[in-house]
Amino acid sequence: MDAAEGVGHRLEIVEQLLAAPPAVHPDAPNRKVWSTDRRCYEFMAREVRPGYRTLETGAGISTVLLTAWGCTHVAVVPFPHESEVILDYCSEHGIDTSALTFDLRPSEVALPEMLGAEQLDLVFIDGAHAFPLPIIDWFYGAGLLRKGGIVVFDDVQLPAVGAFLDSYVERDDRWQHIDGTAKWRAYRRQSEGSLSEHESNQPFFAGPQPPVWKRAARSIWHSLPLGVRRLLRPH
Repeated sequence: MDAAEGVGHRLEIVEQLLAAPPAVHPDAPNRKVWSTDRRCYEFMAREVRPGYRTLETGAGISTVLLTAWGCTHVAVVPFPHESEVILDYCSEHGIDTSALTFDLRPSEVALPEMLGAEQLDLVFIDGAHAFPLPIIDWFYGAGLLRKGGIVVFDDVQLPAVGAFLDSYVERDDRWQHIDGTAKWRAYRRQSEGSLSEHESNQPFFAGPQPPVWKRAARSIWHSLPLGVRRLLRPH
């Protein structure tokens, strides 16, 4: 299977899963599962490869997808019922879960113990959304990314997520904003190693905030489909 065929197969799995998702979250509006935009799942389908090492905080459709795509995946979620539903769903649909691991502890407890683990290819942050938990997930989870690895944040419309991205990550050129909508954003890491550092390494953080219009324009730009952005980008 060549690269194009591999992406096509992963996109087919996205379609199948969105049509019949696992009932992980009975409190969700559809009484089945909380989810992000279809485009986010399609983005990840294009970026990952079988054997990639992936991590997420939270669990749901993304957990099944990353498992079905052949990733070595860890889901950090402190709700045993959610892991049981996902494992049952995978079993019923013939999805191999031998490379899937659940850590059934809060992410602020589980992630610090992963320091020194193998580098990751993709991290999906979609666990607790109250301050400061998304930042903790980024610090420990995205800190394990290899150079060129990707971190995806869901629910960026929520203050504890969006404010952190706008005030810090968007201003740090070690994180390249590569895709997203008003619901999610993806960044490619341009460095590697621990995210712990001296404040002198963050001169961008001391400067003035970009004006509101500039942040709004940037959000609109990154909400456009990738193909449209390529057509509009100066040659």
